[in-house]
Amino acid sequence: MEHEKSMQGTHARAAILLGICLLAHAAVAASADVQEAELAKHTLAEARSLCEADDGRLWTRSLCGPMLVVNPNSRRVWANQADSDGVLKERDGVFTGALPQGVPVANTAVDWAGRRWSMVVLPLPEDRVARRVLLAHESWHRIQDELGFAASSLTCSHLDTERGRTLLRLEMRALAQALRSEGDSRWRAARDALLFREQRHREFGDAAQTETALDRNEGLAEYTGVRLGASEAAERYAAAQLDRFDSASSYVRSYAYATGPAYGLLLDQLRPSWRTIPVGLAPAALLEAELGIDDLITEAVVAAAAARYDGAVIQAEEAQRAERQRIRTAELTQRFTATSRVVLPLQRMQMEFNPNLITTLEGLGNVYETLTVRDVWGELRAQQGALISADFKQLVVSKPSSDGLSGPGWTLSLQPSYRLREKAGVFTLEETEVGE
Repeated sequence: MEHEKSMQGTHARAAILLGICLLAHAAVAASADVQEAELAKHTLAEARSLCEADDGRLWTRSLCGPMLVVNPNSRRVWANQADSDGVLKERDGVFTGALPQGVPVANTAVDWAGRRWSMVVLPLPEDRVARRVLLAHESWHRIQDELGFAASSLTCSHLDTERGRTLLRLEMRALAQALRSEGDSRWRAARDALLFREQRHREFGDAAQTETALDRNEGLAEYTGVRLGASEAAERYAAAQLDRFDSASSYVRSYAYATGPAYGLLLDQLRPSWRTIPVGLAPAALLEAELGIDDLITEAVVAAAAARYDGAVIQAEEAQRAERQRIRTAELTQRFTATSRVVLPLQRMQMEFNPNLITTLEGLGNVYETLTVRDVWGELRAQQGALISADFKQLVVSKPSSDGLSGPGWTLSLQPSYRLREKAGVFTLEETEVGE
């Protein structure tokens, strides 16, 4: 009997301890939720203060508008206004709810629930200026179509080559020096930057077209972010950003985050009304028209300019990278062409990716190291690389499991009306009747 009483007492104490632990866990979770909600509210208020301070002066149109702050894990969302479909509910001055599956989660602009939103994803940068740059950047993306700047998903494959990267790094170093200089020194360095840019466009046939598309998309967005988010320190911030990009592993989709603010800020000094950009032109082209460099471009002039920015060091570094890259691209080509794989068609694609982790495979397309793609057939998530063809018509992942729904670092979720068929190690998609 005493033993039974002892055991009952032990069980009771254990139950009490378990209850205390559960209550503590619930309290911690509730506290985290409150902190996250407060952070989202602060973010929305910070974005409002930015756009109200600008008051439409930069682009003759207010950047204020619908904005979402999203937790990418829980998909919980906070907004600064109600949606048109009544999905979000007002709570403590903001509107909150859950973002449905199928809506992309990224720092971007997105159409959802009857509105076009700027979206920013938690966690946000802790640095105040970097956070404000991001908020203004994404606010511009929301209105870019209204301003006449169509969004672009083009990649600049030539910036994954040894020569393309060398000329870009020279351009970025010259731009950084221009931003840190005054008077004639500033414009000499700016001309050097344009010289390297023009030489790159001459050597790579499609460079001007693809770079202009990104300049008018991410370049202008980041210029807006830096101009408004960094305020009086904009030139210093942009120069530091160029320094950081000097050692970037990939430029094919990200370089304009560095060059865009620089060209925009230089134009602000030379031609303050430049933001009424003619269709097809980019800020760099406008600066070139102001400064003039066509008569300067010769092989000797380019070589002399390169020497001013440690061109020999850059060239040696890029030669070493190119050798490493040859090995990597050979491995990736083998992975996506000579091994078992899944080939998915792209029809109405939505994608999330890291623009700093892209590798070009000549004749095949681009490998995105981290990628989420949603299309009519479902969703694919990859953390170790997936290939998108150069024409954006196919998505390829390698070494699938026996059912084709997973592989090294990737998973595929299909809608009920689609299934995979395998032939000679290649899985392809076919549409079927639901329930078949």
